[in-house]
Amino acid sequence: MKLTRREVLKSAAAASAFMAMNGTLTDLAMAAPGEPDKWVKAVCRFCGTGCGVMIGVKAGKVVTVKGDPNNHNKGFICLKGAELPSIVNATKSRVTRPYIRKNGQLEPASWDEAMNLVVSKFKTAIKEHGPTSVAYYGSGQALTEESYLANKIWKAGLQSNNVEGNPRLCMASAVGGYYTSFGKDEPIGCY
Repeated sequence: MKLTRREVLKSAAAASAFMAMNGTLTDLAMAAPGEPDKWVKAVCRFCGTGCGVMIGVKAGKVVTVKGDPNNHNKGFICLKGAELPSIVNATKSRVTRPYIRKNGQLEPASWDEAMNLVVSKFKTAIKEHGPTSVAYYGSGQALTEESYLANKIWKAGLQSNNVEGNPRLCMASAVGGYYTSFGKDEPIGCY
């Protein structure tokens, strides 16, 4: 079966849309009422801006979020950041630990075991097929410094130029939507 680039992109977009709709329709957890037990300082990872947020935790569960007034966003957060609790608590089936397939079944594994398996698979692929047999698909949520480091490790360390980033696919459609909605190629600054 021969697929064109366009067919692959259309299929990926359809699958992403289906997963997004399914995620919003199944098993949504509601935030616990009342004031959180504690506030935890964190960084929102929905985009590379990295706004400072304060995560409200009650009984070990994320229940609310607010902007960190001592961060560059001056206490303001966008709609995506405001939805952090509903996304974190969206499903009980969220994977919170590594699993390794053994005898056809996924079984819980330690982080060390999982990382060692990944390292060994990479070593095998590079040894048998060369450095161009592996690729890196980066995240739009990575900060500039993280992306720089990943590129250095990949290109200088592993000797592979097979580097791609989610922003090329994700932000291409977002920029079109932003421009149509706001008249600019980015969301209106909230701070």
